[in-house]
Amino acid sequence: MSRRIRAASLSAAVIAVVLALLVAANVLASKSEQSWDLTRAGNNTLAPQSVLAARRLSSDLQVIGLFHPAAGNGQPEAEALVALYAAQSPHVKYRSADPDKDPVDVKRYGITQLNTLVLDYKGKTELLLQSSQTESDFTSALLKLESDKVPMVCWGVGDGERDLLDSNQSTGYSGVAALLDKNNFAHQELLLAGTTVVPAACDELVILDPTKALPAQTVKAVETYLAAGGRMLIAAEPWARDPTATASLNTLLRPYGLSFTGALVVETDPSRYPSQNPTVPGAIAYGQSPITGDIQNIVSYFPQTTAITGAPAVGAQAVRLASTSSGAYAIAGIRSNLARQPADASGPFTMMETVEQPAAGGKTRIVIVGTPAFAQNGTLPPINSDANLELALGSFQWLAGQDALIAVPPKPDRALPLSLSQDEQSTLIFITAVLMPGLIVLAGVVVWWRRRVFV
Repeated sequence: MSRRIRAASLSAAVIAVVLALLVAANVLASKSEQSWDLTRAGNNTLAPQSVLAARRLSSDLQVIGLFHPAAGNGQPEAEALVALYAAQSPHVKYRSADPDKDPVDVKRYGITQLNTLVLDYKGKTELLLQSSQTESDFTSALLKLESDKVPMVCWGVGDGERDLLDSNQSTGYSGVAALLDKNNFAHQELLLAGTTVVPAACDELVILDPTKALPAQTVKAVETYLAAGGRMLIAAEPWARDPTATASLNTLLRPYGLSFTGALVVETDPSRYPSQNPTVPGAIAYGQSPITGDIQNIVSYFPQTTAITGAPAVGAQAVRLASTSSGAYAIAGIRSNLARQPADASGPFTMMETVEQPAAGGKTRIVIVGTPAFAQNGTLPPINSDANLELALGSFQWLAGQDALIAVPPKPDRALPLSLSQDEQSTLIFITAVLMPGLIVLAGVVVWWRRRVFV
């Protein structure tokens, strides 16, 4: 009998210890937050770059969610994303407000659309509209707010180039001007005809389709600028009215092994051009570059483009960003009949390419596009919602050395966290800390009692 009593006492003691450990573990777990992301794409955790951007914050980042109460307003998703950043930095502070009841914030931050996230940091602000509230958008905004440098884009004028402030749908670039302003770029005009030295303030130089040849002194100034690590976006057009204009652009590209052909590219694959217009080739697959990281499988168009040809010079690294199908052909000279003829060159053709080369001043970077129309107003929102806007912005960011702003990979939709009320949390703690261990103890007691009775 004494042996049975000792065994029962030992069992009871073991059960009591296990029960105490279970209760303690559950109580401790209820007071802390731990999570594991087992999704293949890691879509419930931040990318390393996003974590770094959050941890670099040296002052409070006030995030204000101005969401109109309604289904599908994006508020749960946005707040779940902000919570991930807040978990990485105590400087991330969030509050929500109803724009209909909070005119102070609406007026202060110039809110024009519902469901906007405001990021306010050290007196600088970034606005993220509902369509731009992904991790990539949020991290890009953080990096811009943290940066003290505003890149200067020098826009070449004076030789018939596209006008940055022109609002014309077919020829204007005012949409790009707004894009630069929104994304923390400064811009100024640069009279190319009178340029003997590209100003040191120019972080990027843009030369879009001059209608006449650049003066020799301008060509020399740009060559010197590039050789010292300058950055340039350059575009030509097919069938130029003045072939010497294209020739002067090719002179600038010669040290890097590339050039414009000047021929008009015609696409033959009906799935790669819109509205029965084969002179507007489209691209949906892109070369691997920070510029194109977020737009794979999204179409972009290159109206009336010429081809980029050549092989990169020794030491230069080129990436073909957008190309035609192999069935495309190029017409060298002006003609009204665009049907294919035996003398026409066969594709595929490169429509957009980047080249990078080490230089004394760092790295020379050039974005080359076969048409100035790739970012004209007619190819950008709200008129078109293709990938041309991302191509344009990515080009300016890459030229400015802001690769980090365009390198956060896209992720699948994020699963929303489960929010529990205080009563629900208390119930969950009772079930896991008391009820379940109690049932285990009860089952042990029943088993012990049955064995005692039948022994």
